[in-house]
Amino acid sequence: MLVVVVITLMAALVVGSSWPAVLDWRRATAGDGDRDRAAAPGPPGPAESLEGVLVRQVIAHEITPRQYRNAMRRLAERDADRHPMPGLPGDAPPG
Repeated sequence: MLVVVVITLMAALVVGSSWPAVLDWRRATAGDGDRDRAAAPGPPGPAESLEGVLVRQVIAHEITPRQYRNAMRRLAERDADRHPMPGLPGDAPPG
């Protein structure tokens, strides 16, 4: 009988001492939604590069990921033609 009383008192002590922490936690998590809405970014500004335009189009679902990859591949090929990288020592010459 004494064991039951001691266990009940200890459980009441644990619950009573942790209750303020639970209330603080609930208040903090309830306020997170307000902070998330306040911190949400606005509409993005104008794109400054072709890559930015392509990313914006993918995000807005104006083009498919496959179209994005193809456009990026063509962009990389164009860049390689315009600005070729110098060969490394020991590389065989092209062709």
